[in-house]
Amino acid sequence: MRPMQIKALLSALLLTATPAFADGLAPDYAVLPLASHHYGDWGEDDGDDFNEFNPGLMFTWGERAYGLNYTLGAYRDSRSDTSAHLSAAKMWDIGDHAQAGIVGAYIHSFGDGYTGFAPSVQLTYKSLFLNAATGYDDDVYGVISTGFIIPLGR
Repeated sequence: MRPMQIKALLSALLLTATPAFADGLAPDYAVLPLASHHYGDWGEDDGDDFNEFNPGLMFTWGERAYGLNYTLGAYRDSRSDTSAHLSAAKMWDIGDHAQAGIVGAYIHSFGDGYTGFAPSVQLTYKSLFLNAATGYDDDVYGVISTGFIIPLGR
């Protein structure tokens, strides 16, 4: 398979995987990623100049197979390219309107951005989310992203 065929196949899998695990096709939430902040030394020669405005649209199927939330969507990544996002998350209630959880995501950039697995932790309060992913090479680096979660009335 050529690289473009592999990308097309991965994209098709990303678009069909989440509803297959959901016990209904209608998503429970729309997720609107908006912004990110990168910290630490990413080892980039260009001075770690990242795009930190990351609009997108994702959909979440809440508490489905194995009690996990499944999310599928796309957004403008830190290299200003489009990235597809597929994740599963385990969230726990920590207050009346707050949750904390662990997210395992697969991200596929259709440009020069990151492609691969990206574990993270997430906090939500009412309709706001904050997600933090980190790594370690010779130093700690990472990204904190935020946006809104809108219930779809399921």
